[in-house]
Amino acid sequence: MSTGNDPRLIEVRSELPVLGVVNYLNTGSAGPLPRVVADAVAEAATAQVAEPRTGSAYYERVEAVKDACRAAVAGMLGCLPTEIALTHNTTEGMNFVSLGVNWVPGDEAVTTNVEHQGALLPLWVVKERYGVTVKTADLLSAPCDPVDAVVRLITPRTKLVSLSHVSYSTGDVLPIAEIVAEAHERGVLVLVDGAQSFGALPVDVVALGADFYSVPGQKWLCGPEGTGALYSSQAAVSQIRTTFASYGTVDAYNDYGGFLVRPDGRRFEQGTVHLPDLAGHLAALEWMSRAVGDRWAHRRIHDLAASARTLLAGVEGVEVVTGNDHAGLVTFRIIRDGAQGMQPDDLVRELARRSILIRSIERLAALRLSMGFFNTADELVDAVDAVSELVRTS
Repeated sequence: MSTGNDPRLIEVRSELPVLGVVNYLNTGSAGPLPRVVADAVAEAATAQVAEPRTGSAYYERVEAVKDACRAAVAGMLGCLPTEIALTHNTTEGMNFVSLGVNWVPGDEAVTTNVEHQGALLPLWVVKERYGVTVKTADLLSAPCDPVDAVVRLITPRTKLVSLSHVSYSTGDVLPIAEIVAEAHERGVLVLVDGAQSFGALPVDVVALGADFYSVPGQKWLCGPEGTGALYSSQAAVSQIRTTFASYGTVDAYNDYGGFLVRPDGRRFEQGTVHLPDLAGHLAALEWMSRAVGDRWAHRRIHDLAASARTLLAGVEGVEVVTGNDHAGLVTFRIIRDGAQGMQPDDLVRELARRSILIRSIERLAALRLSMGFFNTADELVDAVDAVSELVRTS
């Protein structure tokens, strides 16, 4: 596929061998793995074959990698490294906070109907375990003011608002700063699922005002699976009870029930880590920062997604779901004469046979393209042309 005259794009794509095999338009599920990340994972794993995974030197090395990962994530989120806990995925962070609120029967939580299971399932557990009422704001009915839809569900019994920065289903960017401001006026904590925003658009958690912000490493950062992080503001972290505890959670403990939880976001970290994954996570973070460049990546992701919306809107039988305020996801439906056309999963499978990777969104009976910073305009045109052909012939 043509890369034009952009030397950075040429260099970036050379680090992603899988792009020579498939048209990769599903970064929202997991990004392609760069050579530099795979090399870091392999190097750390190889070292463990020849060296003991114990002893002071090894543990110091692990802590150094963890410190570097926290600092790199904090740099991307605009916060302090001590406000970052390293996790295994976005959902883990969502669970730590959702389950840690001091719930009592009759309390309430607010979410929306465009959320991923990673945000919803912890709330369903809270509902079942503590007798909490979970209210769902309708963001799918048009016209819709997301701020009003969420805020009008808040009552004096509400303790948590849990929602996405970018909806995995619609692809829309939600007005998090405005929602946070309204929630805070009412004394309510806000937990944000950053799975589809972290690495796809600029994120400043302090400017957003979010109390908690959970992110992955394998999506827009192109890092290994099993990596992620949770930001916890220093002002809010003490309001969350410890649910999962290990030596990573505490500064001190004794044999008789006494323990001292870390005073910052690191209290959510658990015990043993897989060093090769963390080494790969750090390599991905550094690659994004030094070789790719955040601003360049964000701009390309946004521009490609905008082009995708325009191209798809021009295909007869296609309805674009994603609005003007988007990051890298574009969701669309196949509609024929007002009725549902080809089933989404069938189209996903047919495109995969043509080496074009996208995904379906079952709850919306829709499909989703994910534009990565590494994609080309030609790849996008090829994908939309294939969709157009399948719509005509189905």
